Amino acid sequence: MRASRNVQPESRRRPTGRIGDARRRGGDLLLGLVLLLGGGLLGSCANPIMPSGGPEDQTPPAIVATDPPHEAVNVAPSRIRITFSEYVDAGSFARALTITPEIPGRLEYRWRRRSVEITLPEPLREGTTYVLTIDTNLRDAHGVALREPLTVAFSTGPVINQGRLAGQVIDPTAGTGIAGIDVFAYAAPDSTAPSALPDRPAYRTQTDDQGRFAFAYLREQPYFVAAVQDRNRNLAPDPAEPFAPPPRPVLTAQPGAPAETDAPRWLLTVLDTIPPEPRRVQARSRSRLEVRFSEAVRLTDRDPSAWSLRDSLARTPVAVRDVYMLPDDPRLVFLRTDLLAERPHVLIPAGIADSSGTPVAPTPVSFTPTALDDTLQIRFRRFEPAGLQADALGRYVLLPSVPPGVRFNQPVDDATLHARLAVTDTTGQPLAFTTSTEDGTAYALHLDPPLQEGQVIEVQVRQPRPGGTDTTFARVFQRIPDDALGSRAGYVAAADTSGPIVVELYPPPDSPRRTPYVTHARDDRYTFTGLPEGTYTLRAFVDRNGNQRWDGGRLVPYTPAEPLAWITDGLDVRPRWEQVREDTLRIPPR
Repeated sequence: MRASRNVQPESRRRPTGRIGDARRRGGDLLLGLVLLLGGGLLGSCANPIMPSGGPEDQTPPAIVATDPPHEAVNVAPSRIRITFSEYVDAGSFARALTITPEIPGRLEYRWRRRSVEITLPEPLREGTTYVLTIDTNLRDAHGVALREPLTVAFSTGPVINQGRLAGQVIDPTAGTGIAGIDVFAYAAPDSTAPSALPDRPAYRTQTDDQGRFAFAYLREQPYFVAAVQDRNRNLAPDPAEPFAPPPRPVLTAQPGAPAETDAPRWLLTVLDTIPPEPRRVQARSRSRLEVRFSEAVRLTDRDPSAWSLRDSLARTPVAVRDVYMLPDDPRLVFLRTDLLAERPHVLIPAGIADSSGTPVAPTPVSFTPTALDDTLQIRFRRFEPAGLQADALGRYVLLPSVPPGVRFNQPVDDATLHARLAVTDTTGQPLAFTTSTEDGTAYALHLDPPLQEGQVIEVQVRQPRPGGTDTTFARVFQRIPDDALGSRAGYVAAADTSGPIVVELYPPPDSPRRTPYVTHARDDRYTFTGLPEGTYTLRAFVDRNGNQRWDGGRLVPYTPAEPLAWITDGLDVRPRWEQVREDTLRIPPR
């Protein structure tokens, strides 16, 4: 499917679709009897409102006429009229419309039924092809949106441009197209990528529901083409907005478009260089603080001494005793401190990074503590890993290398942990264990000797209660037997030999495992062992920089994405079997 539909010249056009059929039956006469006037839009315009009644509308609007006609030449309009197949939402039209080259000044819109008249603020340039793109923000009166952009073109000179470019924007994990992504084409002076992007693109379009896009009526010249999830609609890539660099530094617009199977691919990525910042410090007590960050964060270093906490008036440091997080809100980090006086303090964070690994900005935050005493008691919250399902015997099955664990509402010292926890075998015999934690509240239990395949254990947690009565929580875990596991193998090859091939196997959606299995291809072959039964997906990439993760490149300075390929049709894993995919997965060059 092409991502840009072009309206046929008016001399060859007949009304089509639901509205066109109604018109041929005389139904348009009935529609013409009702005209509801709405509020103004950008000055003097009436908002068209579709008469109510009839079956539910699921057909997106289409263009049935334009003035000047589509593909007209030697025209110099001061107004442009577009007639749709049905009533559309006027506000969505203003958001969806882009005219290139850009027309300085303010456009004015006047609506009459299904037609809009656009008044231009100044005369158009001579000898220029103008392209009107109406993107998928356009909705009809019932809220039905376009599935792909609409394009109208005309020329103020004797020739209309015929340059075309096409491609597809892909989700780098799933290997599927992404709808509604803006695509910008910047005019390139030569065959090299620009050292800086212009303030505005020369042309803009948008991806359809398959992630495909097509530029039409471009000047036949080189372009730097970038895909951007333009969240603030400022026609520019901004920090933290997902983007995709082109597969080549420049692409040349030519008459005709590449076949769908040959269309280049743009791989959407995020380059988050904005560090997380502390936004607020709230004192929960005289010795406990809640720090809210600008985005989700994780602890990279739990050393409390890395944090700086000072009494602003006394100009003395206050010790931070513990740093921890809870799973409820990844933007919150909690501190346990020495007693704080009820006067202004300043906190500077450390040992924090966002999901991209960008470390926290050492921004000082001022706050005033409370006089409340800390009364928070240690409480057991749940067993880990979260999301496990019990089998018919009430046992929670652990995958290989995944330890059982427990989570509390705050950090617990080692002596208290061992006083409250007990790990036993099926005979009730105690088992030795050590603990580790990454966030300060979830503790993994490492048995000594390690948990063996098929081994069953019980973990008990004692929760003291007021009055001396305790509550004991218990869960039975079993390390999954080896005969319940399978293997997958296959072949992968890449024309690009600038780095090793990393292969990632993604578990089924219902799996408690959230991260992929990772290996390297050896002599073009990959193997994954110890897999639970299920259907998996796979991707492989050329790790050019050797950092063990896929990198999506940059716009400026231009860096292409690392070559990438997927197997998305599902790889089944059966217990006690090694299944081999004979078809070689080929990673195309970038």
